[in-house]
Order: sequence, then C-alpha cells, then structure tokens
Amino acid sequence: MGADLRELFEANKILASNPKWIATDSTWFDLEAPLDIDGVTIEGLELRAGAGQSLPDRAVRFHLQYHPARSPCIPLCRIEWRPVSPHTNPNQGPEHLRLLRIVGSHIHGFEMNYLEDEGRMRGKNLPIAEPIDPDPSSFRDLVDVVAAEFRINGMEQIEPPPWREGDLFG
Repeated sequence: MGADLRELFEANKILASNPKWIATDSTWFDLEAPLDIDGVTIEGLELRAGAGQSLPDRAVRFHLQYHPARSPCIPLCRIEWRPVSPHTNPNQGPEHLRLLRIVGSHIHGFEMNYLEDEGRMRGKNLPIAEPIDPDPSSFRDLVDVVAAEFRINGMEQIEPPPWREGDLFG
C-alpha cells in the first residue's frame, strides 16, 4: 500500500482547500477537502462530511479517510453527531466496548479500529465506537472535536450545513 496508516492519522494536517457543503440529492449534503501534511497535499488523504438537509443540528458525520489511487478507500476515523439511529458495537475489540449500544454522538476512533500487528483497519466501516463525552452542544463545538480528534488545523473555516428549517423532521 505504501503509506503508513498510523503516520497519516497521527500527523498534523491542514485543509488544502476551503470546503463547501454541496447538495448531492434532495436529502443530503456532502463536504470534501484534501489534506496537507508539512505543506504537501497527500494524494488520497481527505476529510469528508455529510449532513441531512432537513435535520438541523443532527445526523452529521465527519470522516478521515485515505483513498490511494487504484486501491480501496480506507476509513481512518469517523465522528457521528446526534445520529438518527443508535450504533451497536460488535463482540470484538476492547472488552469495555464490546456489544455497547450507543444512542447519541460517538467516535469510531483510529486506535480502537486499528489492528497494529496487521497494519490495517478493522473492517471497512470502523465497527467499534465509543460515546463522545461531553456531547458537542453545537455544530461549532462538533467542528472543534473533529479538528482535535483528526488533528486537522483550519477547521474553523467550515460553516454549518445550509439546513432547511421547518421540513419534515426539521
């Protein structure tokens, strides 16, 4: 594969562009940004996010992923803020997290999903998560948590999604 996943995750990163939310269909917004390490844009290393258009302050996900050319995408970390449905961990990973059911905001952290001996991530969907405590109280607080957890500078330029007020579930 070439890149060391731990090195990519642990490196201090900075947004290589000023990302904007884009409506990908009638229900969802996406955001994508390449990332720089030491002034160099790392091909395939990116921040991705998604948010429901009519769910203000709910159902927001941020992903840190590595998608090398001609290779499958490798998720490194994911944060889900106020998801619509709960997450249940599989019966694997750290003992205290096995079969844990999480109703609120949670992080699918690098460490709990990285298989050190094999130099790879556990599964394609980062199956193990833990609650975020304290739960971010606003989108701005969420961005601060994401910036710290993903080690990305410049996140303050990310604006909240242009949610539609008053829609179904809004």
